[in-house]
Amino acid sequence: MITKLNKPSGQTIVCIHMRKFLFVMVMLFCSALSAQKVELIKMKSLDQIIDKPSDQVKVINFWASWCGPCIKEMPHFDALTREQKANVIFVSLDFPEDLDKAERMVSKKDISSPTYLLDEKDYDAYIPKIDKSWSGAIPATLFVTPSGKKYFYEQAFEQAELEEVVKNLTSK
Repeated sequence: MITKLNKPSGQTIVCIHMRKFLFVMVMLFCSALSAQKVELIKMKSLDQIIDKPSDQVKVINFWASWCGPCIKEMPHFDALTREQKANVIFVSLDFPEDLDKAERMVSKKDISSPTYLLDEKDYDAYIPKIDKSWSGAIPATLFVTPSGKKYFYEQAFEQAELEEVVKNLTSK
């Protein structure tokens, strides 16, 4: 048996399109509500985060929204957080007036790890506080073991290499 379907009226088509439009708007609104905010942070507060005891390896990754290698490796770092292998903290070195660029990148990459933007103007003062060997180039990462020992890497990481470093530092 073949059932003949009536052609939808103009009102029905408008109603269907309105439903789709409202669904998309609700999804965008919910996404905006759940998007992670990037907080401005001073060096003193970052020092407290770095020095705060942790049961896991703490990983502080320095990046910027304009740094291609930084952006490429962000999901590798965030996977450590999602898999509970390490406490990852992202620190953007964008200018404070570019906070929205950092937030857009964090949202685009669906980053769940805490993310800050370092609100310091004197690079010569904070760079050696992170590590005396740091030239200031990014990406750069500071690893802090549960015992408080610090290891600094001025390089980009691939997933397997990053996981190996965290695994090795977990036992120290």
